[in-house]
Amino acid sequence: MKKLTKLGVVGNPVAHSYSPAIHELFAKQFGDNISYEKIEIPMGEFESAIGDLIDEEYFGINVTIPFKVDAYRCSTKCSSQARQSRAVNTLTFQGGKILGENTDGSGFIRDLEERLKFTVKGTSILILGAGGGVRGILPALMDRQPKSVTVANRSTARASELCDEFGIQSILYDETGSENYDLIINATPTSLQNKAPLVSPFAFDSCTLAYDLVYAAAPTPFMELAKRGGAKEASDGLGMLVEQAADSYEIWMGHRPQTASVYEALRKMLTASAA
Repeated sequence: MKKLTKLGVVGNPVAHSYSPAIHELFAKQFGDNISYEKIEIPMGEFESAIGDLIDEEYFGINVTIPFKVDAYRCSTKCSSQARQSRAVNTLTFQGGKILGENTDGSGFIRDLEERLKFTVKGTSILILGAGGGVRGILPALMDRQPKSVTVANRSTARASELCDEFGIQSILYDETGSENYDLIINATPTSLQNKAPLVSPFAFDSCTLAYDLVYAAAPTPFMELAKRGGAKEASDGLGMLVEQAADSYEIWMGHRPQTASVYEALRKMLTASAA
């Protein structure tokens, strides 16, 4: 039997995570011998908890909300994507070093291009929100050479700082209906609260794709608003979840899983959980 590789996901909360199911399905594709645990870390204890996991011979860890910036800070070496994002969602413990990577952007782009057949180059993009989720996807988006990227956020100061860093435009929510966008991304937590963001319905008039980074069993409030506003297609973030996980798995195990069947299995799990 292959040597056991100890993996896991850390966050607070983390009980809801589908990451163990995803990685177990990946491992079955290759006959890999892995364990994958959900680990809730108390607030303020991230660094000491990572030390404990290293002592327990974990090889890799996925990092979710709210610890992605903490993971960046505790990494001894980071990829260019992680440095640009200033956030890490994948840690590898190797040779006494903590290697930090951010696969959110690559997972997001792969879901756009392969599952949804959306090409970013030359498009106008509106992003709702200016938090860590945006930082994770912006470098990968900018690499695809969009025509324009605009960020709308409740806090102008937070949006301005982010936009100055990436050389893009920031606006207020009440300005979102004055321009046309090909892609609108909801990076706010409103869908988790069963609410739609304060974007104007007119923003979706020429929208090819509305994408919610949150995933759910049913269409999110953002997706419903987008369809009412005229968006041609609306998607949640389940595909991104699976794709970024596959990129993490490849970093750890050296081979990238096939994702289409895993996406379908996860969609069925979500649907069943809501029944």
